Amino acid sequence: MNLRPETEIVVTGIGILSPIGIGAPHFWSALTQGISGIRPVAGATAAPTVAAQLVDYVPRDLIRTPHLRRMDKVSRALVAAARLAVDDAGVGAESLASDRCGIVVGTVYGNLGESAQYFQRFVTKGPALASPMLFPNLVLNAPASYAAMELGCVGPNLTVCSGETSGESALAQACMLITTGKADIVLAGGVDEIDDVSLEGYRGFRALSSQRGGREWGSPYDTRRNGVVLGEGAAVLVLESATHARARRATALATIRSVLQFGVPASTFDWPRRSGIAATRLRAWLKRSAAKVGAVFGSANSSRWLDTFELAELGDVFGEAAASVALTSIKGAIGEFSAAGALTGAAAALAVRHGTIPPLCNLEEADPAATLSLVQRATPRSDGSILQLGVARGGGCVALLWETPT
Repeated sequence: MNLRPETEIVVTGIGILSPIGIGAPHFWSALTQGISGIRPVAGATAAPTVAAQLVDYVPRDLIRTPHLRRMDKVSRALVAAARLAVDDAGVGAESLASDRCGIVVGTVYGNLGESAQYFQRFVTKGPALASPMLFPNLVLNAPASYAAMELGCVGPNLTVCSGETSGESALAQACMLITTGKADIVLAGGVDEIDDVSLEGYRGFRALSSQRGGREWGSPYDTRRNGVVLGEGAAVLVLESATHARARRATALATIRSVLQFGVPASTFDWPRRSGIAATRLRAWLKRSAAKVGAVFGSANSSRWLDTFELAELGDVFGEAAASVALTSIKGAIGEFSAAGALTGAAAALAVRHGTIPPLCNLEEADPAATLSLVQRATPRSDGSILQLGVARGGGCVALLWETPT
């Protein structure tokens, strides 16, 4: 989806709750310093003994309505990030209350931890003891619904679930709402938490770092990587048509120039293997967009196969010019979770804004298969677009081109 100049989409606000900081300034400062949010898990004796858990925050400082007392943990995080984004963008109550303001949230599991407890009680104690007050929190679109009620949004309200690309897919869907004239402003992002159910799933598949040998750590593109470290968090970006942003005199932080969504062959619950299809699709898309890419924000998460796939396909995309393209991934800082692409999108927008590419966390021994230039310390951004690439198990892929606003 190439975005025409008259429908240029800009980011005017960013709200983040992450393992390395609350709010875009704290998140960005930690990211550029190479600070990782992967820390020991209190009381853990078996993998995972480390995780990138959300930094403590005070929900009441960010959530202003009585709905707070009914919200689950996931919804609180998303609503808090949305409030930070709206405040950052300076969007007024009148704009939020318009049917031209929408919300798109990417999540895979939602409030899975509380859902498991609810249904366990339902089965063991009977339906009479299952609280009807709790049930609304269990549906996947609860975070988006609470955000709408908190902010007074009455426009399009969507929840996207597309595996590990849920965050990127939410941004793509938001762009579509704006380019098709369905909305002028869209709050887009994602949220997920570490919960016992998904944790047991990762543990059962032996996908966690150290379960197949080696120490427990997270280091994308490192030759000794050995599995994922789980994370959690939320990010919301305020997207607007450039025309709308100029009309309200908002500061444009970055532009999403183009979006590409496609699939590659893969087993349903596994990462894709090298096929060349992703490289072919990306190369053709970049040619149509006439884009010169100077940096890539990848989705590498320290798993053997995802990182291998990404390095091979990206190397094919850029060919002899690969060494001049910077490559980073923020998952060494925030861990892996299905909505992590929303935080990656926020990082890409901030990289455009501040002219800096953040480094890979914990990189010790670069994978020799990497032909792109792995970023080992904060690096000035070169001219050209920033490519954000999201890859999901099952083969779903989403790519976004980020640029300086015109």
